[in-house]
Formats: sequence, structure tokens, C-alpha cells
Amino acid sequence: MKRGFTLIELLVVIAIIAILAAILFPVFAQAREKARQTTCTSNHKQMGLATMMYLTDYDQTWFPAWVDVPNLGNGHWFFKISPYIKSGVGTTWDTYTPQARASEIRICPSGVARAFNYSMNQHICPLIWDNSCPLGPGRCYLPDTEALFTHPAETIIYGDATQIEGWGWDSSANFCYWPSQETCWNGGRFPQGDSDPLWDRLDRDVPRSVWDPNSTWNPDLGYGQVRYRHNRMAVFTFADGHAKAFRRGAVKVPWHWSLTATHENDWAR
Repeated sequence: MKRGFTLIELLVVIAIIAILAAILFPVFAQAREKARQTTCTSNHKQMGLATMMYLTDYDQTWFPAWVDVPNLGNGHWFFKISPYIKSGVGTTWDTYTPQARASEIRICPSGVARAFNYSMNQHICPLIWDNSCPLGPGRCYLPDTEALFTHPAETIIYGDATQIEGWGWDSSANFCYWPSQETCWNGGRFPQGDSDPLWDRLDRDVPRSVWDPNSTWNPDLGYGQVRYRHNRMAVFTFADGHAKAFRRGAVKVPWHWSLTATHENDWAR
């Protein structure tokens, strides 16, 4: 006589499947995120190459992360390297369309939305905020050249950044002056190690319920910070054009952000 499974046997099989799923699903998720990190690193390498091509064409002179150029609408760093990238967004905000973003290599695939999610080092080409700028405060900048960099292979240019829902999930064009500091504008301490609770405030995307920049201005709540979205790793482009991923807490401050430092604890720009 043909014998079927007993209820106990079925429950044991189901329990085994559940245990295997609990073990394997996180592994699959990590593998998927590792693949996205690889894509993100490829993006950064292409951004680094495009930036090197820009510098060659402009006598090794850099551009700022953002500058409010009247009537042009292309002061974001993103648009400066567009002529050297043959897909995606063009050289003005008019080209920043969902269709263009669908093929954009300057957007990390692990972002919460298909929007700007890389930021640029604010130390490069600082804006002029006083009346010495003929166009008005914040509308011109001090040009920096390649010769200024003391350690370009270790100076961050672009990196994974926190996204802000109030800006359509775009990131800030620029990072905080010293990213991973407790508050973007007012300073404070830096997280100690990867498990410091301070990371919960810094390493997160910002929904409107936390901060809506259209109704209030409190950028200390996630503005301009690095987003370690790849299993607690973030990808960066460096001033010599190469790209590399760092685990959260491994970026050296001020060294990796400073242009002119001569040793790791030198807080020079």
C-alpha cells in the first residue's frame, strides 16, 4: 500500500526549508548588494575618467561642487563632466529628466530613488561669499588647479551621498566640509568605529518627516553626509581619477578630504 507523508514529517520539511531560507536570503541580499557596489565602482571610474578629460581641456583647472551662475542653470558639478559622458543627463537642468536618468551612470543603483545620489568634496574651488564677487555672494569661486593637491591619490572628489526626499531624493551637490562630523554646519564629534550610534543620524537618507528643506532649514539632519549604502561601504572617486570602496569609519578625516594637507592630522584645506 502506498504511504504518504505524515503531518509531523511535513512540518519537519517545512521547518527545514524555513531555516534554509533564513540562512540564504541574507546571503542572496549581500550578493546582490555586492553586484550593485561593483556597478557603482564602475560608475565612479567613468566619472573619474570624465573628470580627467575635463581637466585636460581646461588647463588642469577644477570646478566647484555648485555655484549659482545667473541665467545658465548649470552650476552643479554633475553638468560639468556631462560632455565627456555620452549617455544620461546633459549639461543643463532641462536635461535632468526621468528618461535621461534611466541611462545615467552618475547615479548609484542602490539609491532610494533614481536621482542625484553622489556628492562632491566642498574643499575644491570654494565659493566667494562676500562682496568681492562681482556677480554677488556665492556666485563666483576661487579656481583650484591640479598643482594645489598634495596627495591626489588619497583626496576624495565624489562619493556616495545621503538623499533628501524634500529635493525629490536628490543629494546635496557638495558634502559637508568635514563629512561624518556630528553636525554639518556646527561641528561636533566624529563617530568612533562602525557601530557608534551617531552613524544612525549621519548615514541615512532623509525623508520629509525628518527634514523638509522647502519649509525649514536644518541641514544637520543628514545633509551632505556620506551614505554607506553597500553593506556599510561607500564608493569614492579620487583626484587622480581612480575609484575605491571604503567601509564605514575607514575614511580618514581630515586626510581624505583635504587638498593641501601634508600629514594625516593636518586640517588645512
